Amino acid sequence: SSGINAEYGVAEEGFLELVNNMLTTGQVPALFPDDEKEAIINGVRDEVQKAGINPNKENCWNYFIKKASSNLHIVLSMSPVGDTLRTRCRNFPGLVNETVI
Repeated sequence: SSGINAEYGVAEEGFLELVNNMLTTGQVPALFPDDEKEAIINGVRDEVQKAGINPNKENCWNYFIKKASSNLHIVLSMSPVGDTLRTRCRNFPGLVNETVI
């Protein structure tokens, strides 16, 4: 899936922090409460085991993150005019290092 966001849609820089985390690590810290995380882990356990991986919690979570990351596409649109893009790229290096500009 893709998210499309024009520059005027970045109401808070905190949004770019979340995007930066997704781009650099594949996850957003504390995105899921413990009960939802446990449900996700249990939901991929059989798939992990079929892949020949030990289905412990850590391996199941890492499998989910890898699978989600490989299926996630993020589309951002920002104007190159002015200092805003340069400042954002400096503050959020994932916008440069993990993307195509």
